[in-house]
Amino acid sequence: MPDQTPIQVHRLDGCRPAPLAHYLKALGVMRLVAEQAAPETRGWWQEDVFHLATGLDHAALESFFLNDYIPTPLLDPWNGGSGFYPKDNQAGIVALEKSSADRFAPYRVAIAQARESVVGLDGKPEKGESKNAVIANCRRRWRGAALQWLDAALAISGDGDPVFPAMLGTGGNDGRLDFTVNFMQRLMALFAVESASGGPHTETAQQLRIALWDAPSPTLTGGAIGQFLPGAAGGPNGTTGFNGGVSVNPWDFVLMLEGAVLFRAGLSRRCQASQLPQAAAPFAVRSSGSGYGSADTSDAGPRGEQWMPLWRSPTRLRELHAFLREGRSQINGKPAGRGIDMARAVAKLGVARGVEQFERYGYIERNGLSNLAIPLGRFPVRPRPNQRLLDEVAPWLDRLRQVSGDKLAPQSFQRVYRACELAAFNCAQQARGGDFLRLLVAMGEAEDQMLASPKFSAEKCQPIPPLSGRWYTAIAEDIAEHDNGPEFRLAVALAAQHGPLEPSASSDQRRWTSVRHHWLPLHPTGKQFLKGESGLNIGPNQSAGGLDLARAAIEVVHRRLLALNRGATTESRSNHKCLPLRLIRDHLGVPWPDIAAFLNHRTDDARLLAIARSLMAIDWRQSEPYAWRDLESDSSPRPRTDWSRSLYGILRLALPTGPLTSRSGITYEITCDAAVFRRLVAADLVGAFQLAARRLSNVGMRPKLQVAVGSPETARRLAAVMAFGPSRQTLQQLARGLTAEEEVA
Repeated sequence: MPDQTPIQVHRLDGCRPAPLAHYLKALGVMRLVAEQAAPETRGWWQEDVFHLATGLDHAALESFFLNDYIPTPLLDPWNGGSGFYPKDNQAGIVALEKSSADRFAPYRVAIAQARESVVGLDGKPEKGESKNAVIANCRRRWRGAALQWLDAALAISGDGDPVFPAMLGTGGNDGRLDFTVNFMQRLMALFAVESASGGPHTETAQQLRIALWDAPSPTLTGGAIGQFLPGAAGGPNGTTGFNGGVSVNPWDFVLMLEGAVLFRAGLSRRCQASQLPQAAAPFAVRSSGSGYGSADTSDAGPRGEQWMPLWRSPTRLRELHAFLREGRSQINGKPAGRGIDMARAVAKLGVARGVEQFERYGYIERNGLSNLAIPLGRFPVRPRPNQRLLDEVAPWLDRLRQVSGDKLAPQSFQRVYRACELAAFNCAQQARGGDFLRLLVAMGEAEDQMLASPKFSAEKCQPIPPLSGRWYTAIAEDIAEHDNGPEFRLAVALAAQHGPLEPSASSDQRRWTSVRHHWLPLHPTGKQFLKGESGLNIGPNQSAGGLDLARAAIEVVHRRLLALNRGATTESRSNHKCLPLRLIRDHLGVPWPDIAAFLNHRTDDARLLAIARSLMAIDWRQSEPYAWRDLESDSSPRPRTDWSRSLYGILRLALPTGPLTSRSGITYEITCDAAVFRRLVAADLVGAFQLAARRLSNVGMRPKLQVAVGSPETARRLAAVMAFGPSRQTLQQLARGLTAEEEVA
């Protein structure tokens, strides 16, 4: 072909990213045209269709495949049923051996070399030295395209045994279906193998137009296609009537396997094949069994999954060869090992440049015990925020996966791990703050399951590690934009608190602990569980677990009030004037409108508690202030709200978390009165209010409200809300508005 031939761009409507057979067909067309007809050929994906730029026009492209195409010698003499042994179907091999057509000359040579490799074998080689010897002989004898096929069909592990990428089954066959035997049979269906020219049959040209251009389709021929084209596999409901047969375009099968030759295992991947056989092929990882609608635990099978790249830039074959041979997908400097790792690698742009999307395929058992290549979704390669947050929890999630697979693990561990993995997939794919919040909630539920099996968890499990304050910022930004309900801010005001819970070695110093210790038996570092002789060391301080929000909040305050005197001397006891439960950072305090929403039952308490439980894992000392809109100005004054504010304010000031300072500089130190809280818990609102008012008056802060009435439910709700830390600004505003004599700034 002259060098000055104008470049033609062909839209191959028969070649699309899904199913896998059509994806591989596209690569097969590009490979064959570039290797055998037009080296300058380039290919790319656009509008979910493969495009080919080449010097061949429409007619010349068809003519190449019909008259000049030289099939790649696909053989697998290391397998039974490959045509090389007495009981095998030998029709294809014998026909190609007897052919005199030039286009089948490489096939004849490869068959002869393969027969030399199996001399002395009366039947299929058994696994071990016999099979390894056949593979080694073929590797020594084969050259060119035949050797490329061998590298795609199998790789050699560190101990010298073959391992098989899932795309081509077990080295070229899938159960009783041998790909190479069927490949030769499809060649016989397309070409007159017995003739000297090896030309096409009458119907071959129309079948080619269907395969390339998606032309109108006549009746297709029968024939197996294996896992690559699930829609053509037949079976129940496969057509009209009760059972459908297999319908395959021979060109689809031929070009599909010609494209599969490109997916050769690179040397760097081959060295790791003993640890991860499925990953010997480019972009192949172990199955996660999550991240798509039909996911099930049984999907995480041994064949794994493979992510097929889609690129928009016109690419030469040698560039595609290099890209696929490297097959690079890394996360934090390590090869991606599972589906979730691949999703994270894509989200962090940890793949070679030029790829804009990946089509994810799982090699999954469907339709009985049939292995099918199921498309599991599309993952665009684009910058996604906050992906480093997943790095913080990835080791914990991986440990949970291992624990959930333990034969002694309760079934609930599988359920909570799947919820965590699905949430992590959403974080990698969508990367919204709400997705990261749902991941934290799922992880918190996993911790709760650990408590339900204390003996097993003590040996196998770890709590969620301390997380950075970036989690708060990422989630808050999304909440402010899409939700802005009170639940998240209330959950923060509960989760971001700490205080002395247990006495330290010194009698006048206390160890400050997070409220998380009321749900989990944690080591002071928060990185490990406390363990006893019979499992997790669950003590009286962990009394909030398993309770609804109101009861859990009351229990938290109750335990903190007990800490006022626990282990303290008479001298040091007098110094503990404040409720030992305060915010780590003042900007995390809850504003009054959210407190009012809780008091008036306008919150989803179950969701609030789930969020708070998950947020407790954050190291709030690292949190940065988030500029919430002015909720105070948005709340219109209402009589019920004003009354609730007065009740809450007087009672809250009697259970202080720190001193209050007036505008004139006078500091009011109000001693925490545990009796106020006990009266509220006992539904004695009037008695609690009177004690609180008296306590404030004694320090010079006369309450403007002198009488309080309310239902027992209101009293208990007021007791529960004491567990949510208000900001210092909110306390100052309450004191200034509800007390007289000395105004407090």
